Amino acid sequence: MKRKGLYLYVLLVLYVFNSGCAALMVAGAAAGGAGVVWYKGKLEETIPASVPSVHRATKAGLKDLNINITEDKSDSLTSKVSGLLADGKKVWINAESTGTSTTKLTIRVGLLGDKAFSLHIRDAIKRHL
Repeated sequence: MKRKGLYLYVLLVLYVFNSGCAALMVAGAAAGGAGVVWYKGKLEETIPASVPSVHRATKAGLKDLNINITEDKSDSLTSKVSGLLADGKKVWINAESTGTSTTKLTIRVGLLGDKAFSLHIRDAIKRHL
């Protein structure tokens, strides 16, 4: 009977770690004050700037990186910019207001995500803020 309980406990622990929830908690804890989270192929960061400022910086950053913009939609609370890399991978950048002067920036590169290139795009955006 105790072995059955132990097996169920081990299966539960494995399920939690494989479902991604634990990865999010670990990533969130590791990011701490930085506010950068990598989860399911997306880079997310809260930036101390308004959505219109982040939108302008996004377009300028993508131009710096020679990324062709294929979609550009924005209002005062949200922004959605998409582009194509030279190798055909798609880039999605969303900005959503989280307060009067803070914005949640979400970046995804390719179908499965590319953390290194997402960080590169984030840095290009931040140079224009």
